Amino acid sequence: MAVAVIGGLLGPFAPAAVAAPVVPGTPAAATPDRTDGTPLPAVWPRPQRIKASGQSVQLGTEVTVLAGADADPYAVDALGTLLRDAGVRTVHDALPGRGPVIRMGGTGAGQALRALRAPERADLPSGGYRIAVGRVADRPTVALDGIGEDGLFHGVQTLRQLVTDGTVAGAVVRDWPGTTVRGMAEGFYGQPWTSEERLAQIGFMGRTKQNRYLYAAGDDPYRQARWREPYPAGMRADFRELAAKARAEHVTLGWAVSPGQAMCMASDADVRALTRKVDAMWALGVRAYQLQFQDVSYSEWHCDLDAETFGSGPEAAARAQARVASALARHLADRHPDAEPLSVMPTEYYQDGATDYRTALAAALDDRVQVAWTGVGVVPKTITGKELAGARATFRRPLVTMDNYPVNDYAQDRIFLGPYTGRDPAVAIGSAALLANAMEQSSASRIPLFTAADFAWNPKGYRSQESWRAAIDDLAGGDADTRAALHALAGNSATSVLGGVESAYLQPLFAGFWASRTTGNTAGRDNAAARLRAAFTVMRQAPERLSTPADGRLEDEVRPWSEQLARYGRAGELAVDLLQAQARGDGAAAWQAQLALEPLRKKIEASGATVGKGVLDPFLDRVREEADSWNGTDRDTGTVHRDTSSYTIRLDRARPVEAVTTITRPAEAPGAVLEAHVPGEGWRGLGPLSAAGWTQTPTKGLRADALRVTVPSARPVLVGPSAPGVMGEPPLATGPAAASTAVHGLVPWFGDEPAARLDLVRGETDAVIGGGTQRVEARLAGGRPSEVKGALTAKAPKGIEVTVPKQTTVPRGARTGVPVDITVPADTPAGEYEVPLSFGGEESTLTVRAFPRTAGADLVRTATASSSGDETPDFPASAASDGDPATRWSSPVEDSAWWQAELPGPVRLGQVVLQWQDAHASRYRVQVSADGRTWRTAATVREGGGGRESVRMDAKDTRFIRIQADSRATQYGYSLWSVEAYAVAE
Repeated sequence: MAVAVIGGLLGPFAPAAVAAPVVPGTPAAATPDRTDGTPLPAVWPRPQRIKASGQSVQLGTEVTVLAGADADPYAVDALGTLLRDAGVRTVHDALPGRGPVIRMGGTGAGQALRALRAPERADLPSGGYRIAVGRVADRPTVALDGIGEDGLFHGVQTLRQLVTDGTVAGAVVRDWPGTTVRGMAEGFYGQPWTSEERLAQIGFMGRTKQNRYLYAAGDDPYRQARWREPYPAGMRADFRELAAKARAEHVTLGWAVSPGQAMCMASDADVRALTRKVDAMWALGVRAYQLQFQDVSYSEWHCDLDAETFGSGPEAAARAQARVASALARHLADRHPDAEPLSVMPTEYYQDGATDYRTALAAALDDRVQVAWTGVGVVPKTITGKELAGARATFRRPLVTMDNYPVNDYAQDRIFLGPYTGRDPAVAIGSAALLANAMEQSSASRIPLFTAADFAWNPKGYRSQESWRAAIDDLAGGDADTRAALHALAGNSATSVLGGVESAYLQPLFAGFWASRTTGNTAGRDNAAARLRAAFTVMRQAPERLSTPADGRLEDEVRPWSEQLARYGRAGELAVDLLQAQARGDGAAAWQAQLALEPLRKKIEASGATVGKGVLDPFLDRVREEADSWNGTDRDTGTVHRDTSSYTIRLDRARPVEAVTTITRPAEAPGAVLEAHVPGEGWRGLGPLSAAGWTQTPTKGLRADALRVTVPSARPVLVGPSAPGVMGEPPLATGPAAASTAVHGLVPWFGDEPAARLDLVRGETDAVIGGGTQRVEARLAGGRPSEVKGALTAKAPKGIEVTVPKQTTVPRGARTGVPVDITVPADTPAGEYEVPLSFGGEESTLTVRAFPRTAGADLVRTATASSSGDETPDFPASAASDGDPATRWSSPVEDSAWWQAELPGPVRLGQVVLQWQDAHASRYRVQVSADGRTWRTAATVREGGGGRESVRMDAKDTRFIRIQADSRATQYGYSLWSVEAYAVAE
């Protein structure tokens, strides 16, 4: 009976009463769309179409499951697991039954779907499905059906995510895969996955709706040099188990063979040996095959017969490979007609365009064979639809896109945990299959692979960051602490060749932390520090928090990186504590934190694992710089002399000393004292040093020409030549050798130096006459052992308005930014104006270049573009003026290249806007001409930074505009996405 089948698949539920089947009549209309505004649960991969509709259905402890006669048993089994997890204990298999009704496939499901106003099946492709939730005939109902062998199973995976706390959300779903074949490859070089890891990965693939797993382990000899040999018995058993798991998860098991290094391709015997190996793998459950030639040389044959048959060179290699592939394709068609199409990874799998090899391969290859490629490049940053179309036209075959992300065998210090990016939707839609190559770390791979699966299912609806966060949640398994640790690990392992932003979640915390230290707002500073420190604490605790995901496998896989993350986390906590202590004026506590930080930095440097690349180390470096600035150890104050008993700093002259900061390693110089050499008087004791290691000694303007740290002892020791101006015999000092080695810093704070040094972030600024306010920043660096207060003053010339804060506080040792706002009134003549700025006797000058306002359309759009030379015909000068943001001009590799535009008529030019590609100019000029022969420089850019750069000028009678480059910022030529030009508003 049906109840036996259903009950068996659904597991240990209580027996249900068997009722006579009831033929359903015409279903009543479904309940109207709900209006409570409750958001639907997130579903991944993101469905093509999903909306809230009808009423939610509470499952309770009893349900009635009506499965169609042809319902996929694996889908029914998955539904059973879903119901059991939701709290259902009794399942009825016939009406009337009890509880909500769940219809799976068949006529009844179709009728219920119509009643619940689900869209019709229409042209829903294979693998697609529909779900509707609500009330039918006044009874809570869930209806789902699917298309093809996989559709119903996919529907159950979505239904599982619609259930929250035993309740199915009211929803209507019409969904289908955007990519027919989607999945992953185990193709890395290194230790292959274990059987347990592969089984777990197949389970992950099933619930993320992936349907192809390709076994292509780089270091498996039985698919390479020893391809003729059968796998050992244990490995054969593993393949059988893997195939069974794959069938249950609706995943096709694939196997790749790479015989080219040990095969005579012209030999019929070797071809038969290959087909026998394929037959053996078929018996183990493999249903898709790939023949790989990516490591085959054009010029090396492995038998004389190959050289006699095919000759030599790329075309010969292509013919030989096509012979073997075509023979295998015919064998599969004859012997295993249900096999998936054979794919071939050619020797030229990443090149662009047609070549002799590719053309010959396309001509000789059996029409049934698909061709694998990786995009343009082994690990390309982007893959475009245009590139796919070009490769497909070259090979004249469907393409299997084998994307080398997140594989990390070429960068073993990294794990790539960022989302899948840089691939056009057309790549997924237009590929016969899209397979992502996983890392050796199988569980960690699930984060990027989850996002790749999401992209492949719904390429046009893909949102990488949302998908990435969902991937982290999925691997964390619902535990908040685990999720936070995974987010920290993934967030600090997010960049790759594909791009990404490393430590993106930390960077706003860094920015807030640094900004808070210049405001004088103690509460804001402490809050920013607490937020940043909490993030570092999560990093420190990462190893212990990652013990549960993937049944504990993740912890072992990522241990080198999680432990490195923990080191950075502890270092970050200490760094925050250090600067917070300094902000409170607690030098001793800050020094203790700095001492604890030093060995951690050494351990970080010695580790072979990389996390937070380009972000975490610079943060710690800046902390060290800030700490040194606060202590004053970054300043050159004199000549240091060490000997066996003292540490002396000799000044270049006698100077007034306001205070002395002495930093020693605790307990290494017991009883140490600070002394100053006063001209005409000799050495004067200033007091003992703190046992904590940090001592601030006020000296109240004492004039001294040397300072030293000594440790009293019964035995005197000669310390060296006298300090400048010291008369008589060299000074004596006593004490253990530790006195000279324990001192980390001896810093005099001079009374004859500026209280704060003044400079400008930019010494020049452009301002539009009659335009808005232009802000520049003046920087003040404190030069006192305490905070400095004062006013930054500005002397604005006639025609320029300058606004600065009335009062500024510069903390000890800190660099404080002060805003300087510039406004140029409408009646100000164009030209350069100098604005002197001063603070406490320090002065700096800001140059303001006033330019007239511009207006009107972009002049370049109607101009004729030319250049000194184009890199290739694909990057012409006209590409920078065509208005298309996706095209660009590129020059050959030369410093003096130029790009120019001839305008339809003369104008008074006021602004040029450049959008550089990465290859930009570090120095260039904007030149203008009335006739294209005699040129004058309208503006000079001496520190070009790339990206978008706006250059102002006032150039009358301009008919020609030239961007004259003078110096390259990269090893390449110059590349401009666009050039815009605007006339002065008349």
